Amino acid sequence: MSPDPILVALNNCNPNQPLEPGDPRFVDLDDIRGLALREYLSKLLRAADSDERFEKVAVAGHRGSGKSTELNRAQAELVQNSYVTLWASVNENLDPKEISFSDIIRLIVMLIDDRFGHLIHSQPQVKQAFDVVGQWFQEVTKTFTKQISSAMDLGLKGQVGGSLDAEIGVGGLKLKTELGKLSAAISVIRRSEGSERTEIRETLERYNNQLVLNLNSLLRAVTAVDSPAQRLVIILDNVDKYDPRIVNEALLGNADLFRQIDSHLVFTIQSSLLLSPVDGAVEQSFTTLVLPMLPVFHRHTRRLDSRVVERVREAIYKRVPPSLFADVDTVDHLIKASGGCWRDLLRLLQDALLRAKTQIGPAEAKAAVEQVGQTYQRLLRSADDLQILAQAHLKHTVLSDEKTRYLLYHLCLLSYNGVGWYDFHPLLDDYAPVTEAVKAARLVNASV
Repeated sequence: MSPDPILVALNNCNPNQPLEPGDPRFVDLDDIRGLALREYLSKLLRAADSDERFEKVAVAGHRGSGKSTELNRAQAELVQNSYVTLWASVNENLDPKEISFSDIIRLIVMLIDDRFGHLIHSQPQVKQAFDVVGQWFQEVTKTFTKQISSAMDLGLKGQVGGSLDAEIGVGGLKLKTELGKLSAAISVIRRSEGSERTEIRETLERYNNQLVLNLNSLLRAVTAVDSPAQRLVIILDNVDKYDPRIVNEALLGNADLFRQIDSHLVFTIQSSLLLSPVDGAVEQSFTTLVLPMLPVFHRHTRRLDSRVVERVREAIYKRVPPSLFADVDTVDHLIKASGGCWRDLLRLLQDALLRAKTQIGPAEAKAAVEQVGQTYQRLLRSADDLQILAQAHLKHTVLSDEKTRYLLYHLCLLSYNGVGWYDFHPLLDDYAPVTEAVKAARLVNASV
């Protein structure tokens, strides 16, 4: 019995599943985005290598714009070019709601342990580096010995069937050394609800400079094993899923320290921090690459760009075959409603497929737009939000302030085509409070 094509298509449209290199569903859209992220990264890192320095790169973009998929491609190319990549989905390895500077440093330590921890048995300099750094962590956190022991007993043993002698799996990482296990135990505490959650972070972050020195000693030890020294790239994905204020405090506020790390570092941030930084401008602290959304509209309009739409349709048909659509207009209706935000397009397709019996027709597409659109309607908090959206629609510019950053972070407001013109999400086009705010703003602007 052949599988139900609608169920197959539903599985193909998972909005939370970035594509791996070689996935048959992938369509290269670099030409319409105007940015080949993997090529930019490769050039940046090779240029830095020739100058004997380490790049720190912030990859910015709206959530759901495809950063994870593009970073997967970039990672594959870096490996082909003889780089060693250490990858982590930050929100899966650390607390999904809150991170700090010391959390990120410990995560990088665990990445090093996962990749190179086995060398402690054959490389004396690697063992010495892990031992020295491990002793430092034990000394600094000695007042939390009981909590760390409990975390190992409850939080770690439970993940490996009750034995800490085996490699410990945490967030997909296999930890091999005592330092790695200690770092993982602290992560368990940092996910807890007790007062120790904050206290252990504050204790570690009294020594932020030493945390970087410790990390660098590990990096030097493991990269010196091969000759010539291995070239490392640390990739931290999904940082953009944290609240902008948290990202600002953990990363941007510690930019000087991150720049001291003896490795290339690539991480994601939300584009709202570019327009409306909490403190200093991101570009002043890190090399910044912006991944644009799919430019489905002509500038300053809601008119679809037929060339771009044709390519986006091609990508859709890799997941949902044309036979499952009543007509091309239905596909284009969903593309228009997405505004070029790939994850929203997948959400719309999923919702429409759930409603479809044999095909997605105009009724299913309309219902999907209304359903997904409600998620954005509920995010609008006040008349001020409506006013910002209305002015952005009429002027295609925005001011840099906290309210605007909120709307950008939650995708109610979008930066289109990667060229700095703004408008509200098309899923709000028919929402009465927004359309009324636009009418009112138009009258006010005309009278000025």
